[in-house]
Amino acid sequence: MKLNEIKNESKNKSRKRIARGIGSGKGKTGGRGMKGQKSRTGVSINGFEGGQMPLHMRMPKHGFKSRNRQNKTILKTDFLNILIEKKIIKENTKLTIDDLINHSNSKQNVFVKILLGQKLTKALNIESHAVSESAKKEVERAGGSISIVKFKKKNKVPAVKENKQVKTEKTKDIQTKNKITKTEKKSQGRQTKNLKITTKKSPNKKET
Repeated sequence: MKLNEIKNESKNKSRKRIARGIGSGKGKTGGRGMKGQKSRTGVSINGFEGGQMPLHMRMPKHGFKSRNRQNKTILKTDFLNILIEKKIIKENTKLTIDDLINHSNSKQNVFVKILLGQKLTKALNIESHAVSESAKKEVERAGGSISIVKFKKKNKVPAVKENKQVKTEKTKDIQTKNKITKTEKKSQGRQTKNLKITTKKSPNKKET
């Protein structure tokens, strides 16, 4: 072993500091060359082909979003143990699919599948759209049961439209209120005019 044979094999090589003098070999222009668009900051011309239709736009489109796609949520037995520990669920309670969706804070119209994680601490009766074999055995070992329900997408409830009669009654009420306010304003205006006339003094005629 000699001093000239010692090597540092670590990959912690320091970054070259550019545009800090000619001694580094990357001084002055900092490896960007002389002038031009590419020497400036804020330039994004990657993929630009001088006005010609670029390659990524010439290529054909592919793929689509299926209308029959399903949003899935996968729940493990760990999640059920957490609910038991926090006393959200008691032993031998029946968990419907709506309960699982609410407890997991997942969206509506979701395909729920249960997988095996940790061993269950207490027995539970669960509903789900799909279950793995190992998770099913674990639930049955703990003294519970799993019932598989067919997935059905719920349709959105449309907003209830008001009847035409109700709308006409509302418009009539508003019109009558507006008429009453207009008549009140007119009567107030007349009263103020009468007061002004009475306050005016009649001029005294000079005797001849």
